[in-house]
Amino acid sequence: MKLILTFLFFTLSSPLLSDQRPNIVFVLIDDLGWNGLSSYGNKYVQTPHLDKLAKEGARFTDAYGMGQCSPARFAFLTGQSAARTNHTAVVLEKHLLPNARLIQPESNRTLDPKSINIGRELKNTGYRVGVIGKWHIDVEESRVRAQMGSPKYIAQWGFDHIKMKKQPNDPKSVMAYSQAVIDYLKQDQSKPTFAYLAHTTLHTALAAPAELIQKYVAMGYNKSPDKKGSWEDRPIADYFAMIDYMDQSIGLLMKGIEEMKSDRETLVIFMSDNGGLSRVWENEPLRRGKGSAYEGGIRVPLIMHWPERIKAGQTISEPVHITDLFPSFLSIADTPIPANHPLDGMNIMPLVNGGNIEREFFCIHMPVYVPHYSHTPSSVIRMGDYKLVKFFGDYIADPASKEITAEGRIELFNLRNDLGETKDLSKEMPEKAKEMERKLMNWLAERKAYMPKINPKFNAKKWSDSIASKVDSYGKSIYKKDQKK
Repeated sequence: MKLILTFLFFTLSSPLLSDQRPNIVFVLIDDLGWNGLSSYGNKYVQTPHLDKLAKEGARFTDAYGMGQCSPARFAFLTGQSAARTNHTAVVLEKHLLPNARLIQPESNRTLDPKSINIGRELKNTGYRVGVIGKWHIDVEESRVRAQMGSPKYIAQWGFDHIKMKKQPNDPKSVMAYSQAVIDYLKQDQSKPTFAYLAHTTLHTALAAPAELIQKYVAMGYNKSPDKKGSWEDRPIADYFAMIDYMDQSIGLLMKGIEEMKSDRETLVIFMSDNGGLSRVWENEPLRRGKGSAYEGGIRVPLIMHWPERIKAGQTISEPVHITDLFPSFLSIADTPIPANHPLDGMNIMPLVNGGNIEREFFCIHMPVYVPHYSHTPSSVIRMGDYKLVKFFGDYIADPASKEITAEGRIELFNLRNDLGETKDLSKEMPEKAKEMERKLMNWLAERKAYMPKINPKFNAKKWSDSIASKVDSYGKSIYKKDQKK
């Protein structure tokens, strides 16, 4: 009898039964456009595994990332906007435009390892937290990784480095990453696990198994002559193969989770960091692509799959933003919001449970130049069906010409009626435009956002002359002539 009571005591007090919080697997794809999945309108590639997740869970139609990869990752990890943190640029990319209309603010290029992030917060309340794939939140990461080794390097932010076994014929380790996450989930099932799977696909360079590329070549699509891809080669078989292969990896991931037969529930969230790269992908009906403040640059797919808790077959049109993941994950994990860490995101889990969220608007701050995406310093406010873009000192009406118009501008669109942002309503609805502009500027001021300033040395003919497009691991220009300045 004593042995039975002792066994029951240790069984009922075991971590597995005392902590029933779910596993959370967050899959962040690189450069997948909003219409990149067949459940979102992809007419070239079938994505059955991700479509299954959408069918069995919730598909968000109006989800937003950032214009580029690093700002999106900063926003997800902190729950804070670029306006608040000044994480506004890709960490190893720096466009110095001495002749531009505006002097852009210098971006903060590293997330302080000791700062609050979603992984550390979950770890502090009992989660195992791990990451595999693209990090891209530290200007020194390429140098330090080589010196310190990835596990010790990643541990600075409170994450485990999920170990991976390379697989043959697996470009960009797409399958190996998914298998590594499965293995990580299995390692210790007594605790809930948060796994951040940051794929390096679908970012160029183009790379996919040869047989998959041939599949799309046989269907009549162009094989790219190089790894970079070009507008003239679209539609590109290599890129279609990358999407196909990425979807297959999600199938592998979900099969692995199902075969675990764990008593613990698992929530899988799938999202892209920014819009599709126009050079290799057609973002239509959205306007422009990656790097842009228009919908093609910032609207992304978002799917949540949690069979035990999220009703199947939901399509949610409420606008949401990548900063919303931080408070949502904390809510799922029954983890309090950290003190003295103001959030710009909101818990969106009520949306998948038939409820609402009380948010009047959200904003996206993009105050830097990115010449190769025809992006000039600007910010966005989304309020209900309306979206306003404010260009702070110049804009490019036609990205093919790169011709600059040296003046500030606001544009107003009704996205429900005009998804492609073809009709500027700012003149027809001046009061609405003024209201949204005022809210945007107040929002930026409240967060003490760094703002661009007029450049007294502006030269319209040479505005796009860029001294450097890359920086070294210390954040300095790779060009010696620029380092002297």
